[in-house]
Amino acid sequence: MHEEKKAKSLLLFVVIIWGLNVVMVKYLSGFFPPLELATYRIGAAAVLLGVVVWKMYGFVKLSLREWLYIAGIAVSGIFLHQIALSAGIKTTDASTSSLILGLNPLATSLLAYAIFREPLTLRKISGVALGFLGVALVIFGDSWEKTASLAFGKGELLVFVSMLVYVISGMFIKKATQTTPVLVVTGYSHVLATVLLLLVTGGQSLITGEIAALPTDWFVWGVLLFSGWVATALGAIWWNSGIRLIGAGRTAMFLNGMPIMSLLFSVLLLGESITWVHGIGFLMAFFAIYLGTSQGKINMKRQGEIAKGQPA
Repeated sequence: MHEEKKAKSLLLFVVIIWGLNVVMVKYLSGFFPPLELATYRIGAAAVLLGVVVWKMYGFVKLSLREWLYIAGIAVSGIFLHQIALSAGIKTTDASTSSLILGLNPLATSLLAYAIFREPLTLRKISGVALGFLGVALVIFGDSWEKTASLAFGKGELLVFVSMLVYVISGMFIKKATQTTPVLVVTGYSHVLATVLLLLVTGGQSLITGEIAALPTDWFVWGVLLFSGWVATALGAIWWNSGIRLIGAGRTAMFLNGMPIMSLLFSVLLLGESITWVHGIGFLMAFFAIYLGTSQGKINMKRQGEIAKGQPA
């Protein structure tokens, strides 16, 4: 129970950092093309994680099955997710993209139930529904006319694919961390994803013959390193630990808090406005996290009885 509380606290902290990371990426996108920015961010995370893993474990020998799980994480949750999201947001607006990404807890809960039989209780279903509604309120605020402009074209499809492959990566993380330390899984998957991203960005540069000029402002690189080392590297470690400890479905519920944190940091750092409708969305989203991640007294009692050898 203590580990579960610790995992939830770390997941909440991750959501706060990832909310700030959205603002940082928005800032950095003014200096780097989307795919190159993803490569630099993931690459910075891979360097840090690689060094830490080497210092703590050396080179860890893994079985073929473990390598396949890690490759699945790298390809789906990092490589394909970054490429699909970068391509998708070019042709769709931020509101629609955020709403599609808000389907993550629902998709994760359904897939985790289908693969791992993680409980799909009424509390979790209610949390998923309430969370999605709260995310919608946060995204649209009191400008309901935005909903009339929602469409589903190529860009929206790519954003949906980016959401889906990220959900799939959670299943690989769940399997990989059962036999391999979380830090090793996170480090190896980011190193592999960086290699794939470098191949794509390098190939793109050879085909187009264009090489983007790098910024010379130290502050830009400082933001990039913070995004890569803290939000991406440490965030991934804590997120993967959450999946291992409380399951993919319950961990995904914390993603309901990302739009809230992004908006709050946008208000604080970018001067964006906030309305009372946003406030209602905040409350709904956080209550959804509580509903979706708490097990209820009956389930906790049953787990205690099972632990003591009593019939459930």
